[in-house]
Amino acid sequence: MSDQLPRLDGLSEAEKYERLVERVPGVWWSAAGPFPGLHELNALRVEYFRHVFGGFGRKRVLDVGCGGGILAETLAAEGATVTGVDPSERSLAAAREHARRAGLTIDYRRGTAEDLSGAGLEGTFDLVFAVDVLEHVDDLERTIAGIARVLAPGGGLGFLTHNRTIAGFLRVVWDEEYVQHTMPEGFHDFPRFITPEQLTEALARHDMVVQEMKGVERAGEGTGRRVLTDDSSVTYLGWALRTR
Repeated sequence: MSDQLPRLDGLSEAEKYERLVERVPGVWWSAAGPFPGLHELNALRVEYFRHVFGGFGRKRVLDVGCGGGILAETLAAEGATVTGVDPSERSLAAAREHARRAGLTIDYRRGTAEDLSGAGLEGTFDLVFAVDVLEHVDDLERTIAGIARVLAPGGGLGFLTHNRTIAGFLRVVWDEEYVQHTMPEGFHDFPRFITPEQLTEALARHDMVVQEMKGVERAGEGTGRRVLTDDSSVTYLGWALRTR
């Protein structure tokens, strides 16, 4: 599969996903290629978010940067009313088709994390998820501000992203893209990685208070299973509460 992956250097973040899905049309739901790890990671993050948010049933949920719908489908299957927003039309097409075949109703809309108003969203959401997207946005502050506007007071934000550390670079960029070739070269832009302190401060400026952060690691060599740790030097997830 690695020889099919396109180089993504020099492309905008939205163009990266368009190019990748164009080259490998089934990439979002394939058992091979760059995204099986996302499905393995999804199992961990869903278990975590289910616990901290008390389940998803009967909640109005927004998935920012939904991609091919990996998280959105799990939320919908557990009873949430889900809207997914993404700038990649090819990814959205894959998401809509997969949801149709799965018998799930999900409202997928084209839009960017920085300008959620452009997606024509109405009202507020009980939960907003920004997983594997914050390290791809052009303007983190605008993204956080947009999330705050659509998250209801007392609502929760679930996030997952990569830390801007040497360990984060070596594991996520160097090893995955240039050594193992499990991800396309140029997929991640290391300067966009976000430290926990940076994210905590940005959220606080928009009335969202971080309640917990945990590190994410592989369970062991040769396994795709992920586990939570206290080491957030590479990948971390957590949740924040909208206070007002």
